[in-house]
Amino acid sequence: MKKIIICLIVLLLFLGYTPYNELNSLAVVDTLGLDFTDNKYTLYLNVINDDNKVYTITGNSLGEVFLKARNIDNKKTYYKHLEVVIFNTNILNNTTLNFFKDEFTSIDYLVLATEDKVNDLFQLYHKRRDYKSFIKKEKEMSGSIINTTFKDLLSSSLDDVKDGFIPLISYKENLISKGIFIPSKNISLNEEIARASFLLNDKIDSFNTKIKLNNKSYEASLYNLKTNTKYKDNTINIKITGNIDSPDSNDLTELKKESIKMLENDIEELLNSEKDNKYNISNTINHIYLQTRKLDYDTYKNTKLSIDINLLEKEKNNYD
Repeated sequence: MKKIIICLIVLLLFLGYTPYNELNSLAVVDTLGLDFTDNKYTLYLNVINDDNKVYTITGNSLGEVFLKARNIDNKKTYYKHLEVVIFNTNILNNTTLNFFKDEFTSIDYLVLATEDKVNDLFQLYHKRRDYKSFIKKEKEMSGSIINTTFKDLLSSSLDDVKDGFIPLISYKENLISKGIFIPSKNISLNEEIARASFLLNDKIDSFNTKIKLNNKSYEASLYNLKTNTKYKDNTINIKITGNIDSPDSNDLTELKKESIKMLENDIEELLNSEKDNKYNISNTINHIYLQTRKLDYDTYKNTKLSIDINLLEKEKNNYD
């Protein structure tokens, strides 16, 4: 029996169980924000067992600011429940990413970037559920954002072909998606281009969008989306199939035309940006890499592009 009890205790500790009396001596952080202004690093910590109070710590370096944050109100800062980290884009460099890789390797968490002041953002949104519910809703509605963890970012940075990205957010009356930020190139892409990259990587299979026809705006729902990309005879061939519906219009003919044109323009803009700035998030260049075994942006820049998009109306399928 004694051995069983010891095993249970070890298992609970391994799973991250924290006794209640120990929890009272901890400042449990679920959301973290990091900014760099006036040559100072500023750390924002949302402490969930202190009525979601936000603590602000400043320092001259990342090491100093996290050293100062070791204890909050005589409580040890506890990061095992960290779920969301928001970086200002001006701090997203190798120094920052390497620091987080070294200091926060045992946990995984969602990462977001913003061009706004993190202080202003945290005054309105500082709880993990603020961001997690926003990402879930925005992915389902617009397809312009997806869950991206720090480990996802690290995995991409270690890839010889692929570049990592972080979802970019802002706020007005509410949180809004602004696209994605690519740290390795210090480039921001808007939400339409971000959605095109998600579509080409099969990260989304549906989204809603607004289409203008005759000075009126209609909502179009695109779903069951599937993408296939091939490289042959110096041509990138992209084929997209799916369905389209609209709660605003019974005549989908023009909506389909405009939706297809929108997707084509977004994909072309994404690939042209990749060619000009030599980065890869669409994975299109991978198809060249598989044949040449090198990251050949000169070949990529001179490739032709063929896009074939087939959207069928509701209750039809691609085999009718």
